[in-house]
This record gives sequence, structure tokens and C-alpha cells, in this order.
Amino acid sequence: APPRSRADRLLNWPLLARAYLFLGPMQAAAAMSAYWFVLRNGGWHFGEKLAAHDPLYLQATTACLSAIVVMQIANVFLCRSEHQPLLARSLMSNKLILAGIATEILLITLIVYTPWGHALFGTASIALVVWLFIIPFALGMLALEELRKWLVRACPNRPTTTLI
Repeated sequence: APPRSRADRLLNWPLLARAYLFLGPMQAAAAMSAYWFVLRNGGWHFGEKLAAHDPLYLQATTACLSAIVVMQIANVFLCRSEHQPLLARSLMSNKLILAGIATEILLITLIVYTPWGHALFGTASIALVVWLFIIPFALGMLALEELRKWLVRACPNRPTTTLI
């Protein structure tokens, strides 16, 4: 696709709505769901207090952070185009994004599974089941954003309002 016109605004109402009313809530839901999933699977009950260094609390906050990272990895692919489907461009076409994702995966792995990551970031190791809980949220966000893009392409004459 050609570069954006110099006359086009970088920030507009549709972009803000997409980020804060569509993609953002899905990412927040994934993060908080992972947090509650770990707490509930660890035997925690609503109203029960956990100390800041309680292993269950550390695992829950680590699951929340991990969900944010997973959702952001999905988001970077979704944001390559506002209108075109994910697979309209090769996933391998931007080597810098792929290097960034690989670095992000390495960092979250070190933060979650190493003693220095635990000490520096206040994390705790999480089980594979937590990752398996998180991944469907990313797949759901991918599917819903692809549906949104399809609807945008199906209704090309919708007006957009410029913000800045």
C-alpha cells in the first residue's frame, strides 16, 4: 500500500474508537481474565486477602502481564492495516516486526521463568494451562478485528470524522 498522504491526520475518531472502544477492551478482558483464572485455580475466593509476596498473587499478576504481551503480539499484526485482511500481506514481510516479537517473547520468557526475572519484576512462574487460557483471547481478537475490517470494506462509503 502507498504511504499515507501528508494531508491525512494521524489521529482521528475511527482510529480512537478502534483502539479504545474495540481492541483495548478485548486486551483488558484477556489480561483481567488471566489474573482471575490463576486466582480461582489456585483456590482463592472473593474477599480473601493475599499478601503482596504470596506466590498465588505473584502468579496472577504474572498471568496478567503475560496476557498483555500475547494480546500485543496479536495487535501488532492487526494494526498493519486499518482495512485490509491480516493475510493480505505476508506475515514475513516486515523483518523488524518479527525481530521485535521474537525479542518480546524472549523477554517475557526470561521475566516469567528465571530467578532474576522474578526478583527484578516481582513475577512467578506460570503453568502451561495459563498460556493455553490466554491464547484463545488473542485468536478471538484476531477474528473480531478481521470481521470489523470485512464490514468496513463492505460499507466503503461510511463517513469518517477527523480529530487532529
